[in-house]
Amino acid sequence: MNVHPGFNPYNRGWFPQVFSIIDGQKVGVTIHEIDDQLDHGPIIAQRECAIESWDSSGSVYAKLMDVERELVLEHFDAIRDGSYMAIPPAIEGNLNLKRDFERLRQLDLNERGTFGQFLNRLRALTHDDFRNAWFVDASGRKVFVRVVLEPELRPDR
Repeated sequence: MNVHPGFNPYNRGWFPQVFSIIDGQKVGVTIHEIDDQLDHGPIIAQRECAIESWDSSGSVYAKLMDVERELVLEHFDAIRDGSYMAIPPAIEGNLNLKRDFERLRQLDLNERGTFGQFLNRLRALTHDDFRNAWFVDASGRKVFVRVVLEPELRPDR
């Protein structure tokens, strides 16, 4: 049995919220049986979690931890008694390994893309005080990057 902070079969493996921010795939929590592949076994329960435009990896992960607690508590008795039903994933999905995350960390200041793509990458690499994203400046010094996004407060809501 595994509680995975990802919405299997999307972005199985390491840091699923990072890859969901980048590729726009679903994020959530999955309780699943363990088989011979990473985050792949039959699904016992899962719940999707929304990613807002201002979310970072850290804020999405915090949401996922709340959902994990809720989902485990809701399904604890069935898991303990073995009375749950597990369903194989409908598709294979994709798998991200730690090396895939490591490849994202160094920012190439000459890379071409849209601002939206770069912003999503920075959001995905911003996780609390972790120094994930970085570039090398003209002097050869490594410079770490994080973003802070704050939604407008709306008094009418």
